[in-house]
Formats: sequence, C-alpha cells, structure tokens
Amino acid sequence: MTYQGFSVFIYLSFIFLFSGSNSTRITLTGDNWLVSNGSTLRATGAVPGTIHTILLSAKMIDDPYWGFGDTSMRSLIYQSWTFTKNFSLQVDFLNLTQFTLHFDQIDTVSNITLNECFLGNTSSMFIAYTFSVQRTCLHTDNVLRVEFMSPVTYALNQAISYNKTVQPTCPSSVQHGECHVQFIRKEPCSFSWDWGPAFAPIGITGNVYLEGINSSVPPLQLDSVNVISQSSATKVWQVDVRLSGGDNTTMYKFDFQLKNTAWSFNTTVRFNQKITITLSVPDKHVQLWWPNGQGDQPLYELIVSNNNQSIDSRFIGFRTVELVQSNYSDGINGTSFYFRINSRPIFIKGSNWIPSDSFQERVTNEKLEQLLTSAKLANMNMLRIWGGGIYERDYFYEIADRLGIMLWHDFMFACSLYPVDDAFLLNVRNEILYQVERLQSHPSIVLWAGNNENEMILAYYTKIIPPEEREPLRNDYRKLYIYTIMAAVAEVDPNGSRPFVPSSPSNGLESAKENYTAQNPQDPLFGDVHYYNYFMDTWKPDNYPIVRFMSETGVESMPSIETWQQVSNSTKDWNFRSALVQNREHHGNGQEEMMLQIERNLPLPVTNNTLTKFTQLIYLTQINQAMTLKTVSDHCRLNSPVDMINPNTSQGNTMGLMYWQLNDIWQAPTWSSIEYELKWKMAHYYARHMYSPGYLVMKLTPYLSSVNDPTARLWLYYVNEFVNSTLNDVICTVNSLDKFDSRMIMTYTVSTGSPGVELVDVWIYALLMEQSGCSTSNQCLMLCSLCYLGDQPCEQQTIFFARPKDYQLYNPNLRTISIRQRSSTEIDFTINADNPALFVWLDLSNGVSGYFSSNGFHMFEPEITVTFKSWTSLTNIDSANFDLRITSLYDVTKP
Repeated sequence: MTYQGFSVFIYLSFIFLFSGSNSTRITLTGDNWLVSNGSTLRATGAVPGTIHTILLSAKMIDDPYWGFGDTSMRSLIYQSWTFTKNFSLQVDFLNLTQFTLHFDQIDTVSNITLNECFLGNTSSMFIAYTFSVQRTCLHTDNVLRVEFMSPVTYALNQAISYNKTVQPTCPSSVQHGECHVQFIRKEPCSFSWDWGPAFAPIGITGNVYLEGINSSVPPLQLDSVNVISQSSATKVWQVDVRLSGGDNTTMYKFDFQLKNTAWSFNTTVRFNQKITITLSVPDKHVQLWWPNGQGDQPLYELIVSNNNQSIDSRFIGFRTVELVQSNYSDGINGTSFYFRINSRPIFIKGSNWIPSDSFQERVTNEKLEQLLTSAKLANMNMLRIWGGGIYERDYFYEIADRLGIMLWHDFMFACSLYPVDDAFLLNVRNEILYQVERLQSHPSIVLWAGNNENEMILAYYTKIIPPEEREPLRNDYRKLYIYTIMAAVAEVDPNGSRPFVPSSPSNGLESAKENYTAQNPQDPLFGDVHYYNYFMDTWKPDNYPIVRFMSETGVESMPSIETWQQVSNSTKDWNFRSALVQNREHHGNGQEEMMLQIERNLPLPVTNNTLTKFTQLIYLTQINQAMTLKTVSDHCRLNSPVDMINPNTSQGNTMGLMYWQLNDIWQAPTWSSIEYELKWKMAHYYARHMYSPGYLVMKLTPYLSSVNDPTARLWLYYVNEFVNSTLNDVICTVNSLDKFDSRMIMTYTVSTGSPGVELVDVWIYALLMEQSGCSTSNQCLMLCSLCYLGDQPCEQQTIFFARPKDYQLYNPNLRTISIRQRSSTEIDFTINADNPALFVWLDLSNGVSGYFSSNGFHMFEPEITVTFKSWTSLTNIDSANFDLRITSLYDVTKP
C-alpha cells in the first residue's frame, strides 16, 4: 500500500537489516520518549515500554500489579495515546540515498508519522514493520509520532463492522475482562483469562531504528535457516537457507561455513529478491541434537557470507522429528500419537507456557533463563507455547535450544471463533509467514499447532446453532486454519521439517478425515486431549481417561504468602475469602473447588489465627495440586506402552503429558507450578520427581481398598527411560506414622535394559496388611525407594492406603540442627524429627530466590539433609540470615 508516495512494507520474508560500510542505523529505543493521552496525562519514559510501565516509571501510577490495579487502572486502555520521539540526524546520514524506519514489535493499532510525512499504520503485534522513508521527510531535527488507538475500542469497532456475531463476544464476568479480543491481532490473554488480568498494554515493545544506505540495490538479508531432514541412505542432512534482497544484475558468491567443523560450501548465483539455497551436510560433520534426558544438545553456527563479507549467521541443531500417527494391529481402534526424535520414540514430559508478565518489557532474559532451567531441572523435555499468549523473543528459543526443551508451538489463536474477512486473513497470513521464517532455525521447535481449543469451540457452537448455519461456520474455520494458516506454513516450510496440527486438542489425522472439523475433537483414541474435572477425586488414578496424549490437565493452587505480600501490605487481604483474593480468582468457583478438593483428602486448619489459617490453606492447596499432578502423571506413564493397550476399549499407549501450567503472568490463584517471582510451588518439586527417567509407580486396586477386601491388589511397576543397561535396587517398606521403624521390608533388583514399564511385584493387599500388623488401612502406608549405583540419592515413592486426613498424625517436632555452606550458591540444611512427618515443606524467610534439592517430601528417618540452591551467589550465610521455616501436615491439626 502507498501513502502520499511513501511505500510501507510489512516485515515478512524479507527485512532490510543492512550489513557493510554503506549502511547506518540510528537506534531510537531508550529514554526520552514522550507519552500523552492528549489531555490529563503526559510522561517521559523509555522504549521498549507501554503506557503502564512508562507512567509507573514517572511515578504517576502505582505498580499495576499492586492491589486492584487491573480494574482500577482500566480507563488507561480506553484512551488513545501518542508516543513522541525527538531526535537529530547528522549530515553524513542525511546524505545517504535510501531510508527505512523499522519496528521489531508494536502493540498494536497505530499510525506512524515522521515530521510532516505519514508513513503508514500497524494492526498486529505479531509482525514487525518496515516503512520506506523519502529523503524529503528527514531533517536535522526530527519528530517521530506513533498514535495509538485504544485496543478495546478498535476490537469493538471491528466487531460492529463485521457482518455477523463471532462467539464468544466477551469473557466470563469473573475475569473482569474486555470483549471481542478475536478482532485484534494482539496477545489474546491481554484482554483477560481465567488466570490473568486485562491490562491490554499499549506501546512500543520492541526495538525501533532508522536505517540509511548508499545503494539502490536492496542489501542481502539472511531470512532463515531450516534443517529439513536427513537421508538415511546417503547420511546427508538437507539444510535450506533463504536469502532476500538480491538484484538479478549482480552475481553473488555465497560462502557457507559451519563453524568449528570441517564443512563448508560455496556457490555463485544470480537472483532477484528471494532465493532458497539447499545445502548438503554429511552426517560425519555433526552430532545429533537430543531432547533433555535423551542426550546432548550440540549447536552449530552457520555463517553466510557474500564475497568474503559476512551477511549473518544462525545457530542450528541437527535432529529429525516425526509425529507418528499409525494404525494398530487388528482389533485395536484408533491411531497412535507420539513424537519420534532421531528415530527414537520419546515419552513427552512437560507443561504449558504462558507469557511471564502482562508487560513484556519487564521480563528479563534472566527470568526466562531461570524458568526454562526450572523446566529442565524438573526433567521436562517439552513445553507447549500456548496459543493465547505471544511469540516469545529470540532469546527464549535460544535457551530452549541449549537446554533441550522441545517446543510444541501454537499459533496465537485461542478459545474462540474468529472473523474471516479478507483483511483479517491477510493480516494472519503475514503473521504466520513472518513468525515461521523467524523461528524455524530453532531445533527446539518440533511442532506447529494452528490454535488452542478452537476446533473444540467450533464443535460446541455447531451443536447449539440452527442446522443451516453449521456448515458455513465450519467453512469459516477451515478458511482460517487450513486454507490460510496451514497453507502459509507450507509456503515457508515446503519440505515439512516439523509437523503441523490444525488445533489442540484434535484427533490428528482422524480430524482431517472429517475435513478438519471433528464432532468430538477429544476422542481418547486419537490425537491429543485436554482434560479438566474439578469435582472428582483428583487423587484417584482411575478417574482420569486413558488417552493417546494429554496436552493439558491440572488444578489450581494458591501462591505463597510472600507472593500475596508483593501485592498488598494489608492483613485484611491475607485471607482465603478476602476481596483481593476473590478479585484475582478469575476461574469461576475456583475457591470453592480448591476447598472441595482439600476437604476430600486433607485435614482442614483448626487455628483461630487468620494469618496462620491463610498460610495453612495455601499449603494445603499446594499439596492437593502436587498430588493431583503426580496422580495423573503416574496414570499416563503407566499406560504408555503399546502392549498395555486394553483390547476391549483400545485405550492406552499414552505417550505424553503436559500439565497446565508452568509459570504465572501475575500473583493470583492459578494452575502454575512456579509462582510469578519464580518460587517453586510444591507441584514443581513433585514434577521433578514424577518426571524422573527411572521411576516407581504403585497402585492399589480397588482404590483405597479395605484391608478385608480379598480381591484387593497392590501393584508395583518400574517405569524406565534409560537406554543403557544397569541394575538398580528397589527397597519397599510398610510404615506407620508413630515410629521410624518399618513394619515390613522387601527388596528387588530391576534392570534398565530398554525403555518401558516392568511389573516388579503384585501383593495380595489383605495378606500384606496382615503380615505388617496393620488392622486398618489408615494405620499404614508403603514407601518404595529406587536406588542407583554410585552416590545418587534414592528416588522415593509413597502410596497412602487411606486419605491423609484419616491418619493419626504425631508431632514430628521438626527442627534445623545445622546450616553449612556447600558453595557460593548452595547451603545444606540438616533437619531432625522425633516422629515421621508428611508433606514436609521448607521455606526461607529472607526472600532468597532459588530451590531446594527436595521439598514437600515425607520424612521417615530421624535426620535428613536438604540443599538449597540459589540462582545467585550468597553471602553472610548463618542461621540468623537464613531462617528455615518448616511445615508438615501435623501443623494443620494444631489449634
């Protein structure tokens, strides 16, 4: 499109990032941007920045996360805002011949003016923009103006002008959200979600620069590098390199060098604007990139040059990805759904990723590093980039590459139907082309998904609308996700280097047989499933469906008291039913559901102290969440082998679990296992345990059997992911809570010869209880420890024979007897107990950020040493500075 003779280019498969001596870049990020709503508010601040963070920096508002800021500051996003930057240019720059203005990211709807020249507009935060600038628009002293429209008003206007209603129009009232988010290409959850606020930021959230060159020929740009495949016959990797900016009158001599290897390649070509060059890299020059827990993650820098002058480079990894959806043998219905990496089937252990702040300019690279490292430490091998958030910055994907965290990557469409007019579809197409090309060099990204839950939303609405409206609605769905998004992915990645699924959940290839609009996209025999049920006993394994792949499941918990103290200093807010807590509970009936789950399995606080009761309820919600995730993980891992498929139901071969959710966007009751300020909840410690590569699973059938039930059986399984053969010891004991001595001891040896599930033993429950002297189930429980060769700590598994609330608890008198500094970032705490203790929770009172080697554990020995690992170096380590608070389930029963 053209405005007053000034061309505007959407930043798609080519970007004018200039290299060489004829290019000069003027950075416009940093301080001294003036922000104004045209009347009452004016502030000077920094870009990247949005209206909230700039006004906060100018001390004109409180932190938006303080108190009820998500609703009390709502008027800010109902207004139009102007960002203004004054800057000067030197004569040398003005003497250049071509000029462009570039925005890495802009949020969201704006008009751009430079001096007296209107350059163009923006309508998506998911693409970068480059505007051509005529020389006559530039002066020695310049004024850049970015005029933003309210995203709420824009979305409303687009909805009004559309020719039909697009459901859902508004979020649930409990979310305190804004309406019609599907009409603006902006972070969907910024209009609110059931775990997040509606701040809908307005501003410039990426780099901004003015570029000048001394040439009429577009400079060369390395657009992408994509490792396509490996030929099993020739042992050669195909690597596609996409370049742009060429001129067909020029002969280019390209050199390709894989740094720190002996491989290189050169070619001479002539091209105009775009070219894809296919490289062949013999297997002998590189090593395979593996997911976390399966091997190493070697990365190689591919340097691209023209006539011995470097253009750019990308770090790449060499791995193959297959999403296997195959039929089973005769009599078994459905298809498989699992990832095969480098020809090896991988059981997926992971979680779901959401934006880590409402304001991305507040997110540091260190925070991203610590969150992804926390995933790696929890033995995860995959995160799902959820479709209601954002495409993360480059550094996020670089971390995932280094750590071996595979990424299931949704495109940013979630929980809604969407408009499908030509302008909207063109905007989406531009987004997909840009993002796939930007990101496809990363080996960590192993799958693209068209959306989050929209095929499921479609199935819901097609059941409740008149029959004559159903097929047109399905056609609209296909127009967006199949004919626009899937087609755009195929255009940028024609060789299919990673699989694409139109939606999550979906029935995979089976959905395609129904023209991508299945009547039941949650069929347990196909594809992936999202499963939530807040009213069942979430600790009971058989309450969960047996599916091929579970990509979402979970329950809520409360964040720690320290997290609540980050948003309020009023003790009246530190209450389970306070107005502040209720305001931040965006899931309907969430508080009631958490209480229902606690009451089912755990004792309730009896104290009359309000603050103590609040912290104890927080503790109990975290126990419930941890035990829920452990239960569903054990269920999925136990049903993972293909030979454990039930021939009567065809259910089984569950090859992945990604619980909802890893991280938090703010301080609130949510499904996260890591709090906003990076503190691990009990669930994350349990994830680290339940995702161990070698793991014991115990199951009592029927669940919570009576000791007099002659049919009851107790099963012990060993789940193994190790590929190297070793022998390990398993020690099982029957214990009670009144003493440390075991009532019965059994030992086994298990082999790690190949990945799979091995039945170690099965006991007649009534006989086991009789031999252990347990007359009732609530007298005893069982511990089984998997002990490796060497000095690694044993992996302990516990099974309750009754609900924890039904056990007699004894005062363990837990206490710290020594503190010893192990290194600059590690402290050993030695803890003593007089009696066994359940769900022992350790907490440091000084706010040091880090994690314990173990937490939320059961203590069945009189002394234990636990190591705290800080993210940063520690000083002044003594008992006064590192007060360790210790809680156990017994404390909840004290008045």
